[in-house]
Amino acid sequence: MVSTFLAQDEFSVPERMRMIELPTTGSTWARSTTGGFTMAKVKVSTEVKAPVERVFELFTDIEHAAERVAGIKKIEVMSTGPFNLGYRWTETREVMGRLDSATMEISSFERNRTYTVTHHKGGVLGSGVRIDTTFMFEPVPAGTKVSIEFELHPEGLPPAVLLPLDWAIGGKVRHVLSDDLDDLKASIEKITGS
Repeated sequence: MVSTFLAQDEFSVPERMRMIELPTTGSTWARSTTGGFTMAKVKVSTEVKAPVERVFELFTDIEHAAERVAGIKKIEVMSTGPFNLGYRWTETREVMGRLDSATMEISSFERNRTYTVTHHKGGVLGSGVRIDTTFMFEPVPAGTKVSIEFELHPEGLPPAVLLPLDWAIGGKVRHVLSDDLDDLKASIEKITGS
């Protein structure tokens, strides 16, 4: 449900990619064998005092996301049927003082374990970014560990153009992701009586 920009922290990149360290920001870019780039990723996590099945069910209840996450202002579901591969919705958030909408789509799905939300932010002349946000759910003694990993893929933009973006909004994105997780955790624990 949460899927916006970029931040820096933990990252994972397929082995076929070569890492390029950018000392001015501490970000890491990966250049693939096909010449594309994946920008640094962020990972945030929390533990929720509820079973995996219930946590997954409530995380994927997109229709009620705006009631559970303060940063989401509006949800418009475009799909019919259950949350699954290909499920789509438009999510509107307040970002840096203005409303911003994005169409989200589930690009990978494994019930009670993981799903990936993909969306695109367009630019001019075919440039822009693809953002993949992967949600992972793992049973732990206290309930469920929920992790979110972000990946930003420039489409038609050289890495140097996105470098200022990393610096400018990296901390903000980490803050937004953490706030969203805190909101969801509190909501789920209230619903489940944990």
